[in-house]
Amino acid sequence: MDYFFNLPTKIYFGEGSLKELKEAKNLGKSALLVTGKHFAIRSGLLKRVESILLNNGIRSIEFCDVEENPSVETVEKGGELAREKKCDFVIGLGGGSSIDTAKGIAVLATNPGGLREYFGNEKLKNPLLPVLAIPTTSGTGSEVTRYAVINDWQAQTKKVVSSFSILPKIAIIDPSLTLTLPKNLTASTGMDAFSHAIEGYLSTDANSLTEIFSREAINLIKRYLPPLMKENNPSLREKLSLAAFYAGIVINRTGTIIVHGMGYSLTLDYGLQHGAANALLLPYVMGYLGKKKVYQEKLKEILRTTKVKESLLKLNRRLNLPLTLKEVGVKKEDLKTLARRAMKDCERALLRMSIPLKEKDFLLIYKNAFK
Repeated sequence: MDYFFNLPTKIYFGEGSLKELKEAKNLGKSALLVTGKHFAIRSGLLKRVESILLNNGIRSIEFCDVEENPSVETVEKGGELAREKKCDFVIGLGGGSSIDTAKGIAVLATNPGGLREYFGNEKLKNPLLPVLAIPTTSGTGSEVTRYAVINDWQAQTKKVVSSFSILPKIAIIDPSLTLTLPKNLTASTGMDAFSHAIEGYLSTDANSLTEIFSREAINLIKRYLPPLMKENNPSLREKLSLAAFYAGIVINRTGTIIVHGMGYSLTLDYGLQHGAANALLLPYVMGYLGKKKVYQEKLKEILRTTKVKESLLKLNRRLNLPLTLKEVGVKKEDLKTLARRAMKDCERALLRMSIPLKEKDFLLIYKNAFK
């Protein structure tokens, strides 16, 4: 029962909690405000945030260049701006892309060199700028994790900066900010959180505390995400934000297993949204693992069925998410390449597996997902 658990983030949760942004005055007088190119600007959220900051004596500098699946180059551009403007802290406003970019910028604002020097675990040289996170999706849980996931186009994969020091100092989780999220993104980000909870539950780094959060996140998403596709209800949005938060707490300790790594190439090469890639692969990965004795009982316990693959496919159908690789443009001749890349993309995840996996195992999973 011995385990380590660390979650130093101050968390404000609930409708209207954006007002707690006044807490930012404890982080400094100048903030780099990191967000995407569209939502926060068009919705007026960016101006709302800037107004709260200004009323609390905080100068904000906009960095609105974050793309979906942010690149090393974007993070380095933001780091340069943070240094130039002498920012005291960084705010990530948006989905996981914006928050992860904010974390990467906070690293480069105080650490020398490029971002690639800090990929891996606990490689930071100097203390970084504080990060404040305001999620506008219910999926990544990045507001409470020690990870910044960034696209490295040179390596043709996603890379991770992992350090407990990049955990946001403050997280403001206001479910009302997710009300205008389109149905397709609601479904895919919700399934990203679902994947976090399941993968975290099966990770060898799971413990009795993370398992509590995993089970609760899974139950919330299974119960409330499908009806949210029919009715944009604030109460349902709150349940999904809570589930994503719980699942973030899980992976902050456990990391993920192979679903995420196997999905990287689907996102980078086929343009599939990150959460949708996880959702597509989840039935086939869990179906494969469900045949292994070491995983059978745990999967039955969290999904309450022995028909693991079938139950997950049914959930994806209800959410109108793609069910096969063929649907998203993958060709049969691509499968061997996907399997080969998965060995590299899942390198860290394989350390959290209870069984060894080889390229042939990945190929079999991809083949099952192609049909």
